[in-house]
Amino acid sequence: MSDVYGDKTLPTEVYDSKLDKWSLHQIMPTFNLCSSKMAFCDSHLYLETLSPLGLMRCEVDTGQWKHVPAKFPRSLLDGYLVAGAKKRLFLVGRIGHYSTLQSMRIWELDHAKLVWVEICRMPPKYFRSLLRISAERFDCFGQDNLLCFTSWNQGKGLLYDVDKKVWSWIAGCVLQSCSSQVCFYEPRFDASIY
Repeated sequence: MSDVYGDKTLPTEVYDSKLDKWSLHQIMPTFNLCSSKMAFCDSHLYLETLSPLGLMRCEVDTGQWKHVPAKFPRSLLDGYLVAGAKKRLFLVGRIGHYSTLQSMRIWELDHAKLVWVEICRMPPKYFRSLLRISAERFDCFGQDNLLCFTSWNQGKGLLYDVDKKVWSWIAGCVLQSCSSQVCFYEPRFDASIY
């Protein structure tokens, strides 16, 4: 995608590593204000849109954009898209009413019905421990069907195993004492090129 702040046309550019070149594809619909929250799942790049709140997807092979009519859950204050194993796409977010946080929930996209299905609620003791202040920022990232939650100055991460339905604390990043923002990244190929 091109610059979402200045360019209104937003052409989609795809890099082909075999040909070592970029190609231009369909222009992304301009009525959507894009979020930086995205996930790559089943050869599609899913992207949250902010205005209106929703979901877009791009077929990486063709560069074609499509609106996904899966409505986001009511009272969702903020959320993250996380790709899981076996074509699973998760939405993780805080739910609140009148700016009061009530819980953290996990939904899975039902690709056939195009609806978000709630699969889990974070137990209150973990929620209170993870987010001591109601406005505290959190991050969520995943690998296969493991979701990891972190919050600013927490010092440890909260891991949820979607398959086993188990919550557990894990050691935090060694850079936590420096108050640095760290990007968790595992280099791997997510797309097959034929």
